[in-house]
Amino acid sequence: MWYNKFTFFDKQDGLAEVPKDAYLSQYLTEEEIKLYPDIKKLYPEFLDNDKLNIPLELTLTIELRELLEYSNGGGIINGNREFGYFSLRDIRYYYFAYGFPKWTPYFLPIAFNGGGKFYAYDFRDITDIKIVAVGAGDLEYESSVVIGRTLEEVLSKTINIEDELAILYQRPEATEKEIRIAEIYEELKNLNNDKDKRKIDLKSYMLTKRKLESEIKKLNT
Repeated sequence: MWYNKFTFFDKQDGLAEVPKDAYLSQYLTEEEIKLYPDIKKLYPEFLDNDKLNIPLELTLTIELRELLEYSNGGGIINGNREFGYFSLRDIRYYYFAYGFPKWTPYFLPIAFNGGGKFYAYDFRDITDIKIVAVGAGDLEYESSVVIGRTLEEVLSKTINIEDELAILYQRPEATEKEIRIAEIYEELKNLNNDKDKRKIDLKSYMLTKRKLESEIKKLNT
């Protein structure tokens, strides 16, 4: 099986019974509401079935079913990549408790990385299901990053998924203009220090200061 090559740091009993196809897209049951009272407190609107829209696309993928049948919840480690994956019941819990139906209804959370980042299936295109990384406190489609299309592909990488998310928020390289402006501010700072320490006469200070300020003005127009 595809998961045999990975190291499990947490192994549970396997899933004994595979639920019906609509299990992940069904409304909260009375049993779940009693079992997870925090969902009712955080998102009371999720109890109103007339207003709650859970995508029918949310399904148990073959690879995830195979993994859960081996260990219904558990943990896999590969280098710096930690994959603390949820049991089938906990997938339902995290989906509702973290507000996925409200913010990113087509994302199905399946695991944590150990640092507040979800691994989730993206079911927006059922013909091309992807696995994404998204922050638990920043649930937006735009804030996610695709990290693979299969669990085997995702778990074969050894870097923390936070490093992949960091690429999304990477600052663009500074332009020559931005670099020069930063240099001028540093020169002005040093110029003021030289004046305070009397390393430069007042006339030279004023001339240099005006020249630098004039250059900044031109760069900003």
